[in-house]
Amino acid sequence: MQSIRVRTDQNHRELSEHGTMQFPLEINHDHLNDYFNRYVGCHWHEEFEIPVIIQGKIRYQVRDHAFDLNPGDGILINSRVPHTIMALGDEEPVALTTIFSPALLYGTPASAIYQNFLNPYMNTPELAGILLPEEAVEVMRRIDALHEEASPGVELKIKGMLCNLFYELLVHRRHLFSSVKSSNEEALLRLKILLDAIHENYAKPLPLTELASKISVSKEGCCRFFKSMTGQTISQYLEDYRVTQGLLLLQEDGYSIMQISYLVGFGNPGRFSAAFARRMNCTPGQYRKKILS
Repeated sequence: MQSIRVRTDQNHRELSEHGTMQFPLEINHDHLNDYFNRYVGCHWHEEFEIPVIIQGKIRYQVRDHAFDLNPGDGILINSRVPHTIMALGDEEPVALTTIFSPALLYGTPASAIYQNFLNPYMNTPELAGILLPEEAVEVMRRIDALHEEASPGVELKIKGMLCNLFYELLVHRRHLFSSVKSSNEEALLRLKILLDAIHENYAKPLPLTELASKISVSKEGCCRFFKSMTGQTISQYLEDYRVTQGLLLLQEDGYSIMQISYLVGFGNPGRFSAAFARRMNCTPGQYRKKILS
C-alpha cells in the first residue's frame, strides 16, 4: 500500500481542500500507519482542526509545544498554526479528525462573532492548541455520528454544536485576547462598503482603483485593510463569492455552464471550472448532474 503524504507548498501550507463551499467541514478517521513513517510532516491551513484519539498514542507538535495524546484525548488546533503529527508506541494510532473553516462559525467577516471573538482568538499565539475537556470530546464523537448519518438538516445541527463548543472553550480565555486590537466602528463601516461593492459588482471586472476609491485609500492600502479585516485577499474573497453565485445558478437548468461562467464574472468556462473544483472537489458539470438527477 502506498504511504500517504500531506501535500504542501514551499511555505508548508496544505494544498488539499477540506469540505466544500456549501459545507466547509471534513471528518476523517486517520490511521497513522497509512502515512509515511507513521508521521505527518509540518503543515498548516486556514481551517480549525480538532483531532480526538480513538486508538493508540499520538504526539501533536503544535508550534513550539508538544501534546502527547492518549485514547479519549482531544485538542483544538487554531487556524494557520503549523503542526506535525507522529505515532507513539507500537499500537496502530487512529484519530477522529474534524477540519472546518472558521467561516462556518462566523458567517461574514463583518459579523460581531468574527470581529469580537474569532478574529482575536485566531491571532492569539498562546491559544495555538487547547486540550479538550471530556464533554467536548463527546461532542466531537456525536458530530461524527451525525455527519455519517447525513440526515436532513444535519449541517445546521453540527454548526450549532460547534458554535456552542467554541463558546465553552473560549469564553473563559478571553483575557488572552487583549493583545489583539478590536476593529472600531469606522473600520467596520469601511469593510461593509467594500463588501457591498464586491457583492453588487461581482459579475463584472472590478478594478482595484475603483474599489479603493470607495474608502479613499490607495490600492495598496485597500489590499492591506481588507486582508487585516477578513484574513483573505480581495481576489480570494471575490473568487469565493463568484463560485457561490455559480452554485445557485447550477441548481437551475436554464443556463449552460458556459453561460454561468460569464454571468458570475469568470470570463471563461476554464477559469470557472478550475475555481469551482478547488472548492467543491468536483467539476460544475458533475455537481449539476448530482443536483438535478
